[in-house]
Amino acid sequence: MSRTRRAVTLLALAALALAVVASSAGCGGDGDADGDGGGDPGDGALPDSSAAADGGDADGARPRLPRGSYPLMLQAGAFAPVAGHPNALVVIPEGFDPTPPLAVIVYIHGFQNCIENVVRDVGQACSSGGPVRGASNLTAQLEASGKNALLLLPEVAFDQRSGATGKLGNQDGLRDLVAEALTALATPLGAGRTVADLGKVIVVSHSGGYTVAAAVARRGGIPISEVHLLDSLYGLSSDFEAWALSDTAGLAGSPPRRRFADVYTTSGGTLANSEALADRARSWVPGMPDVFVDDRTTATWTDDRFRHGLLFKHSALSHDGVPRYYFEKLITNSDLPAR
Repeated sequence: MSRTRRAVTLLALAALALAVVASSAGCGGDGDADGDGGGDPGDGALPDSSAAADGGDADGARPRLPRGSYPLMLQAGAFAPVAGHPNALVVIPEGFDPTPPLAVIVYIHGFQNCIENVVRDVGQACSSGGPVRGASNLTAQLEASGKNALLLLPEVAFDQRSGATGKLGNQDGLRDLVAEALTALATPLGAGRTVADLGKVIVVSHSGGYTVAAAVARRGGIPISEVHLLDSLYGLSSDFEAWALSDTAGLAGSPPRRRFADVYTTSGGTLANSEALADRARSWVPGMPDVFVDDRTTATWTDDRFRHGLLFKHSALSHDGVPRYYFEKLITNSDLPAR
């Protein structure tokens, strides 16, 4: 073999070796088998990504990301971070395709809880030495839905009994938060992502999170495709009514382009408000009987029942049991893109 061919061969082997090392370094998954999204999300470290968001396979296949949990410290967060805890958290499901448009699910937790806890399967204390708080198993439910969507959890009142909205109550508050989060996630998602790259945005609230949900639905600065209240309609019914009435044509279809869902319990304190809003909602979509579902029994729904634009569902589950079941059911039966 000539010296020239030998040199070319050695260079090719070296390049191949470097490619293998780089690939191996990125393939270590950061998720745990128990589905908690990759260990404690409050450690402040961004997990590695095994795929470059702006590139795909040589055959042109879209890039796919590993599951990851990304704690963020944002200037546009609802409140400043509590010491040792992020003020926002983003969960990326396994196999997520970061090619725009990006679907985002914004989840607002209730009183006396925290974003690090509600994504878990088993509840833990939010504050050191404090009581165990209820977990909603959100990471596992997002995975089970099969939807290609980011889960964004802004921290509201950390481990407090408070419905304060903070900066998320401001005009364009959600827009500012999402814009900063996308910039912070340039490594997994790809540089240059902005709110212009967003697709469907769904807002979900549990319990006392309804105040923030109402604020971002009305003045968050980003078009909201769906609002899901999970035993959460304690007030501000007129705000949610105004959101639904802003585009009633979008409530038609199966699944619809827009959707309002209110799941309530007997003892959670939301029954009266929910049934009163359902009574009014009957008149929102005249001539569209397939849009409106008002089920005041506690029967279990088949998937097709979720694929309507206006949903009111009485549930026999506990207050904390509602998000552990209905979060996945509503997301699975939305028109979010599949992974």
